[in-house]
Amino acid sequence: TGMLGIIAIIVAEGLSRPPHNGPHEFVKQDQKKGKRDDDERVLVCLGDSLTHGACSANWVDDVESSLIKQLKLQKKDNATIKMNVVNAGQNSICTHTVLHEKVNHVVACQPDYIFIMIGSNDAMAIYRDDWAKERMHTWKLTERPNEDVLIRNLTDIVKALLAQTNAVIAIATLPPFGESFDSDSNKIIASVNCRIKTLENLFLGDIKSNSRETKRVSVIDVNSALWDEINSQRRSRNNAKATHSIDMFLPYAIVMGLFHCVFGFSWNILTYLFTGNVVLSESLHLNEDGGSVVKNEVVQWMLNIMT
Repeated sequence: TGMLGIIAIIVAEGLSRPPHNGPHEFVKQDQKKGKRDDDERVLVCLGDSLTHGACSANWVDDVESSLIKQLKLQKKDNATIKMNVVNAGQNSICTHTVLHEKVNHVVACQPDYIFIMIGSNDAMAIYRDDWAKERMHTWKLTERPNEDVLIRNLTDIVKALLAQTNAVIAIATLPPFGESFDSDSNKIIASVNCRIKTLENLFLGDIKSNSRETKRVSVIDVNSALWDEINSQRRSRNNAKATHSIDMFLPYAIVMGLFHCVFGFSWNILTYLFTGNVVLSESLHLNEDGGSVVKNEVVQWMLNIMT
């Protein structure tokens, strides 16, 4: 019993530990240092557990090196910039709490760029009643998440960040719920993503006329990029179909978290052993292949606006 307790503590701490490069840590270091150098830039990645990177692959930590590498390959003058990447991800968080708490943390970082991938926990509450009750209790929500609430909160998050920062902002479509394209869970994701894609046009009327400002808000279709990777790898596996459902993610997440935190197994290996998915370890969180897809989308977006 004592050994099991120790293991449980190790897993719980490993999956819930705050990012080492979170907003609070960054602001403290930034204030100690004083004025930023002219070649310094700050990217804040705002999201839930898929950004937090403890029970999902930590793609955020790889953004800086990948971006600088690409700038050098393209022989750009700004290849010598210092990119500070801040991880403002938090496990299980919903859009309501991001709007009322996390936005202030992001603003305090005085970012140049903000990447937002939030809404998966709202979508889980839309999909299942028990998940809705759990999130409403955990986060003390005054209304049950639904599609209108998700989009309203996401819109208000972007409005607040536009008003309180000078950052260029990207909004990501939500990753799949499991790797069965026609599942009921992915029909919810598809519906939400259709509305997320309209946000880019929604903000055009609120943006100033100069060229930089017209690019302040854009949508990155992370969902499509992940499906491209899923379909590509499925073809190489002789079109093997996904059988694992997001409904079973929690018990798998616990077991896979144990093997990851205690024994050091990669999420890719655990995905292969337990679910047979391509980019989603237990049909919700990203494995290393899935994280790499998201990282590449972020890097490409930044290359587009920096060059």
